[in-house]
Formats: sequence, structure tokens, C-alpha cells
Amino acid sequence: MAVESVAARAPLREVEVTVVGAGPVGLMLANLLGIAGIKVAVLEANEGLLGLPRAIAYDAETLRLFSQIGLLDDIKPGLIQNPHVRHLNARGRALMQVDLPPCGPYGHSSLGTFYQPDFERVLLSGLSRFDNVRVLFGHTVTNLVQSHEDAAVSIATGQGASTLRSKFVVGCDGGTSRIRDLLGTKLIGSTYTQRWLVVDAILRGHDVNQISFYCDPNRPRVELPAIGDRVRWEFMQLPGETEEELKNDGRIKSLIAETTRYREVQIERKAVYTFHARVVDRWRNGRGFLAGDAAHLMPPFAGQGMNGGMKDAINLAWKLSAVLKGLAEETILDSYEAERAPIVRKMVEVSRRLGAVIMPTNRGAAALRDAIFACLNMSRAFRDFIGRGGVVPSPAIGRSALTGVGSDALIGQMLPQPSVKTPDGSFPLDTFQACHQWMVLAIGTDPATMLSGRDLGILDALDVRFVCINGRSERPQTLELRCEDAVFNSWAKHHALRAVLVRPDRFIADRLDSRGRDLPVLTQFARMRGVTAPPIAA
Repeated sequence: MAVESVAARAPLREVEVTVVGAGPVGLMLANLLGIAGIKVAVLEANEGLLGLPRAIAYDAETLRLFSQIGLLDDIKPGLIQNPHVRHLNARGRALMQVDLPPCGPYGHSSLGTFYQPDFERVLLSGLSRFDNVRVLFGHTVTNLVQSHEDAAVSIATGQGASTLRSKFVVGCDGGTSRIRDLLGTKLIGSTYTQRWLVVDAILRGHDVNQISFYCDPNRPRVELPAIGDRVRWEFMQLPGETEEELKNDGRIKSLIAETTRYREVQIERKAVYTFHARVVDRWRNGRGFLAGDAAHLMPPFAGQGMNGGMKDAINLAWKLSAVLKGLAEETILDSYEAERAPIVRKMVEVSRRLGAVIMPTNRGAAALRDAIFACLNMSRAFRDFIGRGGVVPSPAIGRSALTGVGSDALIGQMLPQPSVKTPDGSFPLDTFQACHQWMVLAIGTDPATMLSGRDLGILDALDVRFVCINGRSERPQTLELRCEDAVFNSWAKHHALRAVLVRPDRFIADRLDSRGRDLPVLTQFARMRGVTAPPIAA
């Protein structure tokens, strides 16, 4: 069994990766490493899953990641997919309207809500697939000592103290991260003066079917549908109100009754939060890394809190796997912060700007905002931009040693995921790229013919997938696929796409050209493999 109580087995002495924290990010990271065959221990101070519905919004990248680890079908029944999103002023007029298609460019619903305890249960259950992963509840990390070879984590349990050694340690232990303190890193940024009451309630027969941000200076608030009979409300705390007053059940029901037609609600959870806009100064210190809320805290208005942590998990997991399997130099791990930090900072800023739209309580400021949006909404281009979710940037990574150089806008983008055809039927493109696998994809030609001998040798050693779309392959190893997806074909035409190198996390590492030049992004893999340049097989 992957999940164990404190005394279920003799204490572990050594693993390859220690993951601290059994929230969604830590459990996702453990699943990713488990699939790769890495020996993992997940340490959680609590005696079980926390079971609180904190995060509530997902994005397409998170669903794509669940698909990669084989657990998408397990969470799908608990998703509310593509609800309308409305930012409304005090008079009920729309400042912004988002209406997304059923399936976005990455092969999944682009936005929706979920119930976090269900996500966590699915992820925890998924770990039972792996003999190489153990989850240990009731294990509190008290110290971390690093050496040149490994990291030793000191652990306290109800049965006593122990030490666990591993090659790497990843702190996924939330905003009050103990691992962050032990690594000597700190959060940099600001904390909002505003506090918000968050209420999760069960409301039989409700008709809340969209995400509504009420930008009302009398009291900004948010309303979101959750699966089944659940609804989430968020209310800004106003000057003169206390936390104790707001958390009173009678007061909560009064707030709901004042702003909705609902009177009979069952309060499932209530909490008052202060929102933060903070990112760690260092994502890595030696053999220790930070991910999720341990690495960044952001306002909730763009729905990127947990989703940002999921992006951390996949970015780090395939790199740790490559290093531990001897496929790449340890220096590739430096790319984790280089790729994630600038994107996270951008998302923090997007969240702050959305908060600035929602939270004004000064009537003059709110009136000015309303007037500005009234003018902006006269532009069809603005309405279309907002309607397709353009406020939140498309998936991307920062430039690093694992991305190409130059100004090519294609590099660092996430590869879209169309439906493709084989003689056996139609399938999502990810069907043909394993979880930790590289892919070389070309349009109309065999991508192997566009690689240097050195790079072909490296990628063959990495068990790369070669894919030719709408063309003929020249090697039996290259898979031929047909694509009639108009959105994907338009995207490929827009970027004059012939061939690209796609990383295991589905981001485009570099563009291939007919010169067959050595790709710098593969250099750190070449040194470990000692690859020479073989002839390209016909």
C-alpha cells in the first residue's frame, strides 16, 4: 500500500525524493515521480488529508496534467466545466464577460470549478499504483541538513524521531512552509490590507451556474458554483467589522440573504483570509526546492493559486527524473526557477489587476472604473479579448538553458493539443506522448530528417516520440497522424511551423530547421550520455 499510518512499517531510511506536504501539489508531484519509477516518500504532518475545499478553480493545464498521469476520468464527474464568468457593477451591468468554448486549444475545458477534497482523494488513491511511493501521515519535518551527496530530513512522529535521506527534497507544505524556513528562503512581496470571508455552503436545488464577481462598492463579493449542491461565497470584510463577527453563522446567513434569494443554507466551511502577492526570493537551495504555496502566494482573482502549483510540479518532476536516471546533468534543475519565477510574477500581477477591478469601495473610484469599462466595451476587439479569457496569459515558460535562444515567439509556448487520426480512430495528441517523454513533431515531413546526428542520438537514447502530421514518414520509428483540427492547423500556419522539439511538460523547447543544427537545449543531455553522431537511418 502507498498510504501508511505512522507505525505501519519500519521507518524509511533512504529514498530518491522526499516530498513534504500531501496537498494537491505534493500529491501531484508524487504521482509524476511515481510514474517515472523514482523512489519517493511523501511526508505529511497531519494524520490524514486535510479535506478542506480551499482551491476551487481549475484550468486546462491542470486537466491536461491529470490526463498525463492517467487520473482525468476519476476527477471528471466532479467538474463544473466552462461556466460563464461575469464581472458586474453595483447596478448589475457587466464590466467583463467570459464565455469559453467546451474544449480549448489544449484539448480540455479551459476553466471551471471543482471540489478540492475530491481532487486530493483521487491523487492519493493514484499513488497506490506505485510500489516506489510511500505516503506517511503524522510525520512532521523538524530539520533539514544538506551535504554534497544528499539531504537528511529529521522527522518527528508519535512513535519517536527518525531521519530520512534522499537526493532531493521538495517543500509543498503551503504558505507557512517549514521547508522554506529550513532552506533559508523568504517570500518577497505585499499583503493586502483587505480581508475576505470565504464561505462554502450546501444549498439544495440552487441555480448558481456562473462565476460572478460583484464589483459593488457597498461590499465586493464573489459567487461560484461547486459540484452538486455546493456554492462558494466570498465577502470582503468592511472597516469596523471583526473576524469573529463575520464568522458568526447568523451573520453569514444574513449576508447571503441580503445579496441572493436564498435563505436556507448549510454552512460547510467558513474562514477569513488575508490575500498575499508574494514570491520566494529563491526557489532552490542546494538539494531543496519549493513548489506551490510554499513558493508563491497570490490573490485568488485569476484562479491560479493551486493551478500555479500544478505547473511547478510538472516543470520540476521531469527534470528530477532525468537527473536521477542519469540522463541529464544536475545543472538542468537550475532551469526550474528561471522558467517558473517570471511566469508566476506575471500571474501575481494579473491577479492584482483583477483585484483592483473588483475591490474598490470608494464610490467615486467605482464610478470611474464603471465609466472606463463602458468605453472599453464599445470596442468589439476588447469584448472578444475578454470573452476568450485573454486577461489570463496563455501557458508559457520563461527562457532558460532548456529553451531555444532568440526572439522566436513559438519557443516557450505550450503545444496545443488537437484531435488527430490514425487508422484506428481519432485521439487527443497527448495519447501518443508518454508522461515523461520528449516529442519531435513536424508538419508534412518526417522530423528525424531535420535533426543533426548528435541530436538524433540523444533523443533516441531518451526514447523520444517522432510524429509526422499530415505527411509521410521516412523512418519506421516515426508515427504518421492526420489532423483536420482547424484551430490547430491555423495555429501551425500562423507560426510557419515545420517542426518543433517538445519537452515532456508539453512546452516547445525549440524550432527545428532544414540545416540540422545541433540544438543547445540538448547539450546537457549529450554530456551525460556520451552520445556520438550516428548516421540517420533511412
